[in-house]
Amino acid sequence: MSSLNITSEIGTLKRVILHSPGPEIEAMTPKEAEQDLYNDIIPLSAVRGEYDRLKAFLDTVAKTYEVSELLAQTLANTGDRLEFLSTLAGLCPIGDRIDELMSMAPDRLARGIIQGIPAPAGSLASALNPHSFSVRPLPNAYFMRDSAAVFRDCAISCATAFDVRLIESLVTRFIFRHHPDFLARGLLFDGPRERNRFMTLEGGDIIVISPRVLAMGISERTTPDAVQRLAVSAARSFDEPMTLFAVLLPKERATIHLDMVFTVIDRDAALVYAPVILDRNKARVIRVEARSSGEVAMTDVPDLIEGLKSEGVDLEPIRCGSGDSLFQEREQWWSGANSFAFAPGQIVMYSCNSRTVDALSERGFALRTASDFISGGEKTSSFGRLVVTFEGIELARGGGGARCMTMPVERENL
Repeated sequence: MSSLNITSEIGTLKRVILHSPGPEIEAMTPKEAEQDLYNDIIPLSAVRGEYDRLKAFLDTVAKTYEVSELLAQTLANTGDRLEFLSTLAGLCPIGDRIDELMSMAPDRLARGIIQGIPAPAGSLASALNPHSFSVRPLPNAYFMRDSAAVFRDCAISCATAFDVRLIESLVTRFIFRHHPDFLARGLLFDGPRERNRFMTLEGGDIIVISPRVLAMGISERTTPDAVQRLAVSAARSFDEPMTLFAVLLPKERATIHLDMVFTVIDRDAALVYAPVILDRNKARVIRVEARSSGEVAMTDVPDLIEGLKSEGVDLEPIRCGSGDSLFQEREQWWSGANSFAFAPGQIVMYSCNSRTVDALSERGFALRTASDFISGGEKTSSFGRLVVTFEGIELARGGGGARCMTMPVERENL
């Protein structure tokens, strides 16, 4: 029986999958940064130092798991390892190296899949470039949110928009299919199998509002066909109607996913980037009603906040950058609207977004740093509304925030 359970964005966190950045971060040159979806190259030492603070804090409130360790545990089964490598061979030139890779220790193979497996000596690829890989490193892997998501007791295996991230989806799908502690009851969407130029979907565009309601971004990474496909699949899998609010995002670098402009932070509050969610030129929002029969009905709603209110979810929008025309844009670029809730009304986010933190303080959120809890000096249970900050300016240069870097797999129901 599946132990996965995600029915909201804010239920008390019990288990979360992470990936601590490693050598894959420094396996790119400045010329390769853009094709690897980075705003800039970043030094591992700085990124790891910032990330370790996030992980150390999350260790105080929930059970954390490293994806590389889960992958290694799943690869320990010989039959499962062969299945994974055979699938990987459809994306990477390893068909004639299967025996070699099968003989590797599971933990070493798991590291290689994430950090990269060099092209073999004597190959043409290696002769042309000594830094060639048979399996390219996955520098985006620490943005765990995008390759998969959990909704209720099922998994959503994402169809990443760019080839550079597709192996991440193979890894998380493999874990949800084979790891005994993370078995999904089923897949609502099988990204690696269903992916084509009209069908892409990433986890940053999936916001779980309630057991029956999702908000989803239609973005440069997620297509309308994939959104409708997921809505119908969820209705059929759970045998009940599903409501989905599709938000048509600007196709810009700063708004690659819905969670870059909207995150739920309490039962009655959301952190928003006003130009997309609230202002005059806000994003178009379509309410999608899906039934288990496959029928779909669609209607426009004024905006996401009003649409959710019609479902009984009344969220006060708290503006990234305090709504200041200059600072809301600067702080949204630093993932100021991308917070991660670890309990109702308790979130973690980057400290560099000071105007956003001030706006939260004005709404009754206590302010503390991750260090306050890591040291044992404070307990999150002592607070009501709470913002926990950690330094993350180098992480932000990678293009995401605290929500992007976390894949929750189990929360308490509200």
